[in-house]
Amino acid sequence: MSLTDLIRKSEDQEKIAALIEALHFAASNAMTMVEGGAELFKQPKQETILLSCWLKEFEGLASLLANSHGARFQLAISPDLEEGAPLAPAPSYLHRTLMLLLDNALKYAQQATITLTAALKSDTEILLTLCDDGPGFREENPELLFEPYHRGEGQDASDGKGLGLWSARHILSVMGGTITAQENTPHGACFLITLPLEQARLPEPEKSKPSRPSIKHALTEKQGNEKERAKILIVDDNKTNLLILAEILKALGFSPITAQSGSEALELLKHIQPDLAIFDIRMDGMSGWDLIKHIQQKKNHAALPVIAISADDAPQTIAPFKAWLRRPIEADTLYELLTSCLADSTLARPKSQ
Repeated sequence: MSLTDLIRKSEDQEKIAALIEALHFAASNAMTMVEGGAELFKQPKQETILLSCWLKEFEGLASLLANSHGARFQLAISPDLEEGAPLAPAPSYLHRTLMLLLDNALKYAQQATITLTAALKSDTEILLTLCDDGPGFREENPELLFEPYHRGEGQDASDGKGLGLWSARHILSVMGGTITAQENTPHGACFLITLPLEQARLPEPEKSKPSRPSIKHALTEKQGNEKERAKILIVDDNKTNLLILAEILKALGFSPITAQSGSEALELLKHIQPDLAIFDIRMDGMSGWDLIKHIQQKKNHAALPVIAISADDAPQTIAPFKAWLRRPIEADTLYELLTSCLADSTLARPKSQ
């Protein structure tokens, strides 16, 4: 949210591009946390990204957020960690933990310098230290900071619920790590995180695969002729999901037509002839399954190719849908699916139109 606010206020295109990269990084990690919330008590899966590379990506996001609060963020990676090349342990959970600590520092140590240091603690452990030069803990026992609903001195109820540091410790315990707090020198606060060392060989580079059109090429090709844009009807009762999917389709060069309910879609179909449709499966009133049954009874739209979209895995049979698209949506996957369905459809418009 902070990043989107900055994008709205900024007129500097280079700055906006950097903000968008940071926003994408944050959103990707947030989506993983949301999807993996139920898996938090299971062993986090190992992902093959070097810790040093991941930390440098995090630095971009943290620096932008710190700057927006009048603070400064800096990253220091020790040479032994660079040379050891350990993997980032459970990157999405690590991201969540560091964001909780960063948020805490920006709240309590305004206009401070916040430093994240990464080093090898031993042959089996990594040490991450996040320090600020703010007011510190004063006379407070640092261990109390990790108690649920405990709030630091000088913070009123509007500043949060006192669960940030408790959550950070909880997530780290699932990852097999620990977190402690201590005073910084000469003033401020430090949080020390230890995590198990994840040493593994990175996968061998994949053999070259047949090239396929890139999204950039697809955009150029599609935007060349407005008349060739396929009309795609999207039906979703979630306004946000509807907006996001419509914007993705516009960016890919298609012409989206939106409806927020099955009844609204049926009314639209009395006046339009889309090339393809995308229905959300779980809608109030009339589900995607119900809607496609209604459409198949209409002579003019019986052959309309329809893609189902859902956060759920595809069932054993997806008929009468043409395909099943699972959220979160990836632009490459969506583009390939749409072009494939349109190419197979008798309703795909000829290029001469």
